[in-house]
Order: sequence, then C-alpha cells, then structure tokens
Amino acid sequence: MAGKDDLTGQWDGHFDYPAGSGPSTAFIANIQQKGGRFTGTIIEPDLYSGAAPAEAQIIGVVAGQSVDFTKTYVRASRGYENPVDYVGQLSGDGNRITGMWSIYDMNGTFEMTRQVAIEESVERAETVEIDR
Repeated sequence: MAGKDDLTGQWDGHFDYPAGSGPSTAFIANIQQKGGRFTGTIIEPDLYSGAAPAEAQIIGVVAGQSVDFTKTYVRASRGYENPVDYVGQLSGDGNRITGMWSIYDMNGTFEMTRQVAIEESVERAETVEIDR
C-alpha cells in the first residue's frame, strides 16, 4: 500500500453536477504517482450512450494537500470530447480527495476515497460487531 503522501492505488469516487442538473456519477480511478506528478485512468458510466463505460486518462500534480489533474476521455461516445479539470484537497490521512471539477463555464463537486480506506472501514465495523 502506498503511504498517505502517495496517491498510487485504486480510488472509488463520484462527481456531481451543479444544482443537481445531472446524476451523481460513480467512477473508479487507478493512479500511479512518481514524485509530485501522477498519471492514471478513470472508468465511469457513459451517460450519453448508456453502452460501454467511458474511459479516460488523467495526468496531474500533487503538492502537499493540493491535488490538480486533467481528465481526457480516450474511449467514450460523442459528447465526451473536452478535457475536464479537477482541483481538490487531500485529507490529512491521505485517504480522501474532495474538490471541484470544471469544463468551460460548468462546474461541480467530486469526492474520491482510497480503496484501502474503504476496506479498512468495513473491517473495523465487522470487528466492532464481533466484539459486541
């Protein structure tokens, strides 16, 4: 597992549209970080065609708690031609990123949680249940 200062790994997330103008959309991000830069992929539902999932590449930077990346779709239906910018803050424990996405004059919010953090949370809940 990567340390709290390294984003490498799988993240489960979702992004939301402004004022509820679209559905909350789940995604899975796989990130590989080297130094202050990272690359990766995102897979999410293709909301335009409803067919195969949309796939995108990401490239970004992390400096302290600040995370900034651009998502560029590489396999998706018509309507996904433009890159999307993401700017967020990494939590103190390194397991959650929250922030804003933007494309032209539209923006919304996003949140990502490191997959290991989700698994550890489930394990703690199961341990509490067993101890009762």
